[in-house]
Amino acid sequence: MAIMIEVLNKQQKVIERHKFASHRIGLGRAYDNDLILFDKHVSPHHAELVKAEDGVWHLHDLSSLNGSFIEPGKAIDGFSAVDSGQLCWLGEQALRIYDESHPVAPAQPYNRIEQRLSQFGHWGVVSALIALMMLLEVFSMWLEVPKQERNEWPRMLIGLPLMLLGMSLWPSALAVWARINQHEARFFAQLGITFAFFITWTLLDGIFSVVNFSANGASVLSWLHEATQWLVLVLMLSANFYLALQISTLRKVLLATSVGFVIILQSLDTGLLMNEFRQMLPTYDSSLMPLSYYFNDPVSQAEFTESSMELFKQVDETRLEDLKESK
Repeated sequence: MAIMIEVLNKQQKVIERHKFASHRIGLGRAYDNDLILFDKHVSPHHAELVKAEDGVWHLHDLSSLNGSFIEPGKAIDGFSAVDSGQLCWLGEQALRIYDESHPVAPAQPYNRIEQRLSQFGHWGVVSALIALMMLLEVFSMWLEVPKQERNEWPRMLIGLPLMLLGMSLWPSALAVWARINQHEARFFAQLGITFAFFITWTLLDGIFSVVNFSANGASVLSWLHEATQWLVLVLMLSANFYLALQISTLRKVLLATSVGFVIILQSLDTGLLMNEFRQMLPTYDSSLMPLSYYFNDPVSQAEFTESSMELFKQVDETRLEDLKESK
């Protein structure tokens, strides 16, 4: 009867799998062993597996420096019987022993959520998201930069690749963590998910800015804005953790919720937590400044001041006319 030996890493993930048909298997770092191990704490001829006449496999320690152990951590003094599926250690190197009759787990169905998330890594999707992000940044510059300063656009546009590089740090860290834990990195999928989050975040900011302006800065919209941002952040982190971490789905969602709550809590506006301070903030009146004013071309500070003074002048003239009519 053949025997299978799995070589495990520190996280007890399988990194090698070997099958042997012989009745004696040498284990160690020396090159004349049947299974050559690379851990520096394993002796050149550390141990051997021997099949007894009754078919039971025994692990023999060959007077190794750091000893041999069998699950649940019992030191082997001489030799010990090994059951199929049992975990063993040669020094710090973990092995799992199976015989060929050991049952295997049933096949798992495709994870549809994981498949959908992996589609964010398609080169076409990533390219489209990058183009959309750059388009949104250019549009934001067009709104904010006055005409007099548009000769600075080349210098501002140079910062766009740096911005994309900065946004790539988070998916890079997730991919590295996945590789360390012997999991598929899925860097481009993580990149696409992160870019989609930033695009959604930017669009939500724009939508809530317009709605908040039209609603005269209603406090309920501020809370709704923060809650929506938190929800989008939790969804992104849940998707990131779903691909990068090998823990249960519930733990991934709980971790994403906790991290998202901490991030949003740090960014909460003081006015949302202190009503007294919020009462000191100015509110918008769309009857004085119509919504179309919000989308006008950006102007310099001097032009904005002049336009504001003209607006106040018109309001004063209208007020005086109303007073004359009332008399």
